[in-house]
Amino acid sequence: MRELGRKTVLIGFCFLGFIFGEVAWYMKTPVIQTIENLGISTEASQALLAGFFGSIVMVLAVLAWSFLSSSA
Repeated sequence: MRELGRKTVLIGFCFLGFIFGEVAWYMKTPVIQTIENLGISTEASQALLAGFFGSIVMVLAVLAWSFLSSSA
């Protein structure tokens, strides 16, 4: 596999973050309504959704970093 430059990796992470942001935007209303049906307030529902998608992005970023920086 060829060596990826920093700009390529950063653009990839930007694109990945954008895609996850779009997914979160389109899914927010039904997901928040589902969480609210469990008895949780709107603000807490939005915070849970933001935290969930933020954690997914961070895990994917760390996984990509670990694979890209491995010296195999």
